[in-house]
Amino acid sequence: MTVRLSFRPTLLAALLTSASLPLAAHAQNSGPQLSFGLTTFADVPTSGDTDDDALYNWRVDIKLNYAEIWSGGSISGHFEYNDGDGYVGLGEGGLVWPTNTFATLPSVTSDNETTLSLTLTQQFNNTTSVSFGKFNVIDLAEAVPLLGGQGQGGFQYLGIGAPGNFVLPPYIFGGVLTVNYAPMIYTLMIYDANNAQGEDFWDDLFDDGVVYNGTATYTTQINGMPGFYSFNIAHSTKKGTDYESLLLSPSDDAFAGTKDGVNYTGVSFQQYLWSDPQNPMVGWGVFGQIGYGDGNPNPLDEMFLLGVGGNSPLYGRQGDRWGIAWSKYNWSDKLGDALGAYGVNLQDESAVEAFYEAALTENWRLGGNIMWVKPSFESYDDYTQVGFRIRATF
Repeated sequence: MTVRLSFRPTLLAALLTSASLPLAAHAQNSGPQLSFGLTTFADVPTSGDTDDDALYNWRVDIKLNYAEIWSGGSISGHFEYNDGDGYVGLGEGGLVWPTNTFATLPSVTSDNETTLSLTLTQQFNNTTSVSFGKFNVIDLAEAVPLLGGQGQGGFQYLGIGAPGNFVLPPYIFGGVLTVNYAPMIYTLMIYDANNAQGEDFWDDLFDDGVVYNGTATYTTQINGMPGFYSFNIAHSTKKGTDYESLLLSPSDDAFAGTKDGVNYTGVSFQQYLWSDPQNPMVGWGVFGQIGYGDGNPNPLDEMFLLGVGGNSPLYGRQGDRWGIAWSKYNWSDKLGDALGAYGVNLQDESAVEAFYEAALTENWRLGGNIMWVKPSFESYDDYTQVGFRIRATF
């Protein structure tokens, strides 16, 4: 089955500033479009310092897109619910990044297992658009054709599937400006520095700070294959823990102090090596990202990502998705020194994940993945996991 995509500049803009890995795509038919998705996961730890019991999770996704409500105006909504046995990560097993992003959100960052994202977009002309509302950042990362899988299967380890930079929460509230002058795409996102979930968030909107997140993307073709090369810079005015202050005596007034501003800079690319002549966004290729945090108060010094994947190259299986990728997160040396003073030895977290997801029918998909993770804490053994998932979309 051939998948045909058309570009949505606002979604692309949000994506470029989040994962710094374009290209987002979305159907632009006028009128309402409603989809219902049910996904179940079975993840089995095979080594590491965690329980070896299988983890079963499931989630429901209901999405609504209504284009051309008025001239150039559209609304997008996404209701999520997830439940189950949980995940490994966020400290468990010594891992920082969760091994199953979709079992983690929205429940881990919310008062309950549900959340609703809603955005309004105004397309002014062929080059300029503005969006406003609550954005689901994981949705944006999923929309990347090579890395994200366009909702048809992708990486589960959060450090690969939705690379973190600590200036972009899972859910954000704010606005996006997109200006598209070929071959360049410029975007600016301005949003609340806190995660956009829970009653307290809405009561304290923008009280803790604001994030300015901009990206410039150069679009090109190499041997007729699409390529996207991006530069991303982000600054948050939110205060963060000053890691150097943790080395002071607890009796010192400056102990556990804060520092203004969190910064991140990154470059990324995705380059198709093969694509369908009838639909260039259907294909496979290589992708990568290098990012730099300020190291204090951003807990990140550097991050690296490199992988290959996309649509299956097998004849008649273009609806299938596959990928293999490696990531490494070098945590802040200053954070490491602070934790070391308390007997906690921090090390870089590295991971490799491979997956394949087959399109059984137009509505049903079956996939599997395997991953290895070197934990962020030296006292933990390397973690490995095998997973399976089945997805129904109507």
